[in-house]
Amino acid sequence: MSERLLFAIATLAAITGTASAQTTDPNPGHTPSVFLGNHRPPNKKDKKPTSRSVTGKVVDGSGQPLEGALVTVTDTKADEKRTFITKKDGRYNFDELSFTVDYQLQARYKDAVSEPRKLSQYDHTVDMVRILDVPTTASAETEPKNQ
Repeated sequence: MSERLLFAIATLAAITGTASAQTTDPNPGHTPSVFLGNHRPPNKKDKKPTSRSVTGKVVDGSGQPLEGALVTVTDTKADEKRTFITKKDGRYNFDELSFTVDYQLQARYKDAVSEPRKLSQYDHTVDMVRILDVPTTASAETEPKNQ
């Protein structure tokens, strides 16, 4: 019986020694090769974005999208302009905008112009969304009648 007891103690010691060797790592700089949980391993290919974009919609005073509005983004430093003509849904998009330049964004529809919107170089948002409201006169408005 003592042989069985000695064998059980030796087996238990070996299992305990193996388990403790797995939980303590003599090299504190060692990073585990298996990731558990919802943590993502760092990827060397992950880079900070080098440009930003602005998207949005051009709407009239009642919030309806305007098709055919001309949206202009102006580089205020070099006075370079880029334009976009909205489609049926009133949406526009400008990509590849620098983080180191201030921009001005404005929409024009027929004779009406939206208020200019500034895009600051100090705002490091990668994907900006701006709604441009172009005040239009409603053709359905009538003047009050004198009674």
